[in-house]
Amino acid sequence: MGRVEGKTAIVTGGAQGLGKAIAGRLAKEGAFVNIFDIGDGAEAVAEIRQAGGQAEAYSVNITDRRQVEQAVAEILERRKTLDILVNNAGVVSAHENLLSVTDEIWEREIGINLTGTFYCCRAVLGAMIQQKSGKIVNISSIAGDTGRPQTSPAYSAAKAGVYGLTMSMARSVAKHGINVNAVCPGVILTGIHASYPKEELDALLAQIPYSRGGKPDDIAGAVLFLAGPDSDYITGARIRVNGGSWMG
Repeated sequence: MGRVEGKTAIVTGGAQGLGKAIAGRLAKEGAFVNIFDIGDGAEAVAEIRQAGGQAEAYSVNITDRRQVEQAVAEILERRKTLDILVNNAGVVSAHENLLSVTDEIWEREIGINLTGTFYCCRAVLGAMIQQKSGKIVNISSIAGDTGRPQTSPAYSAAKAGVYGLTMSMARSVAKHGINVNAVCPGVILTGIHASYPKEELDALLAQIPYSRGGKPDDIAGAVLFLAGPDSDYITGARIRVNGGSWMG
């Protein structure tokens, strides 16, 4: 039996990159995975099903509260319970400093990385309180701790905000049997790093004590732990998956 056998999960941004790896791992361990993505999640769903898992895709812009709430309501109508939420959807851009961050960039990165996380948490929380159980895993970033060269200040601010949201929620819903934790990736090599200048990315990789960049599966493993029963007495925690880049 898988570690999340029979559970119903939502993974935002699950059509590619980290989200696709997370969705695949949860499905492999027995969860029915619902992928929320602004893009086409059909390929990710097909891969899960070909591997013997269960999944559905929903076209959801997580910055649109109504789209989030409608998709969650449909899942609850079909599945009756909602056990796991992984807030993974995110966007980042490269900037030398704050001066090149326009209002539009700020609003977009705060909206997707932080406000979208808030909307998804709020949409599932009523059902989790009613069933007296649930696992919420928010994907934050080392950028929320330290900032990073060429990383958008809006992204760093949003990911620091995800920490605060995680801690506040964890404290307020623990009495309902709900765990809320954050996974904080370091440099995980996905398509999102295409916006980084090569010399800056090489410099980031050179600073990692573990001598390599992270892989999406590194994050998927941490998420699976927090989504499964082995973490039942862990809430309000930040798990830093960064190869030793930031120890604290």
